[in-house]
Amino acid sequence: MKRGETVTVALERRQELGKGGARKLRRVGYVPAVLYSRDSASGSEPLKIRLGELERILRIPGVTHHILELSIDGEKRRGIIKDIQYNPVKNEIWHIDFYEVKADQKISLTVPVVIQGESKGVKAGGILEIVTPELEIECLPDAIPEAIVVDVTELEVGDAIHVRELKVPEGVTIAENPDEVVVVVTPPEVAVEEEEEKTEEEPEAPKVIAKGKAEKEK
Repeated sequence: MKRGETVTVALERRQELGKGGARKLRRVGYVPAVLYSRDSASGSEPLKIRLGELERILRIPGVTHHILELSIDGEKRRGIIKDIQYNPVKNEIWHIDFYEVKADQKISLTVPVVIQGESKGVKAGGILEIVTPELEIECLPDAIPEAIVVDVTELEVGDAIHVRELKVPEGVTIAENPDEVVVVVTPPEVAVEEEEEKTEEEPEAPKVIAKGKAEKEK
């Protein structure tokens, strides 16, 4: 999904509440939803979305990191996908939460980490590990970045980049522990694997001289 691209989500207001109402909706092809908003008197609004519409939206790459146009019974609002709940047994979508955004209100959401460059440590045989593939950020809606870019070019074997060392766009704050490791270059595993292979080799069988032959030589 490209920056500036608009994706419209068709939603409907719902009267079916509680577990019984949610089961009824799922039987007729809907998924229960909630829109959270700072401006709402109750703080939330019960909605529903057709399963086919939701599946269409979720197939769009990066859709969970972008602002969407929410069409609620034809009324246009702006929001983001905040949370998706699944049935742990059938792996079906049970519920989805949206969060309404305003141009002058900061929001929190997660964005992916994108690696830039090839580290010196990797060239020397090390292994680059992305410890934190996504980061939670806070910013105004129009300042949401596509991703947090991490330049690993100068990383040697054993080096790591922490949250506090990241460069982020103006107006963006990372809402994570500053000491959290984002990427690290670990030592090559060749030496370890060779040592393990040696220990796994069967010991050479001792030479045995037949008793009869030994006595005869005496």
